[in-house]
Amino acid sequence: MIDIHCHILCDLDDGAGDLQESVKMARIAYEDGIRHIIATPHFTLAYRNTADRVQRKVLELQQELDRLGIGVKIHPGNEVRLESKSFLYEHAKSEQFSYLDPAQQYVLLEQRWSDYNPDTIEVAKWLMKRHTRPILPHPERHTFFRKQPELIEQLIQAGVWTQVTADSLNGNNGEEVRRFAEWLLAQDYIHTLATDAHNVRRKPNLSSGYEAVRKLAGIQRAEQIMQRTEQILFPTG
Repeated sequence: MIDIHCHILCDLDDGAGDLQESVKMARIAYEDGIRHIIATPHFTLAYRNTADRVQRKVLELQQELDRLGIGVKIHPGNEVRLESKSFLYEHAKSEQFSYLDPAQQYVLLEQRWSDYNPDTIEVAKWLMKRHTRPILPHPERHTFFRKQPELIEQLIQAGVWTQVTADSLNGNNGEEVRRFAEWLLAQDYIHTLATDAHNVRRKPNLSSGYEAVRKLAGIQRAEQIMQRTEQILFPTG
């Protein structure tokens, strides 16, 4: 399995506290069946984790995992917050943040927690003109999406993909979040799954998310989501 959203790198944001915790997270991920992790530290007004800084931390962690014989491959990425339209445009043009793949075809584009950014569709279309598809992380955890699900429908119609978190389907993020995640699944609005793991407690547990999908929507739906997620790192053409 591939985890496209994980705060496994240490000393960058609110993720792993140190290299030892990063290694423990990688062990948990391996035992869960994850073989590739896109490390996605926050890129926000508060956390300016630039692409070069992320790359250095990825190499540091990969060297340690290789030394210890832990068979997980770490890839550079970012969780880019749409602080404002100008924030996104400026940093995209100057190539400050990491995409989810080397070809820059996918980017994890997070909403602010305070409110929905009304420029989101305009920004999404701007990115797609640059041949980059935005992926919306954890929409089920945002209050405004739960209150106005038509916002998600509009984004999907514009070409945005969603990324629902395994913990949400498992109920670990609360009952209201779980119900909305299940509603998204029922509407076929879940394009990708990820862990959004931050530490050994909020851990990489992707297999349980896929198991929830299998129980609720069937094996075929789970396979579709897995294949769509895999094509981010390994496009088939």
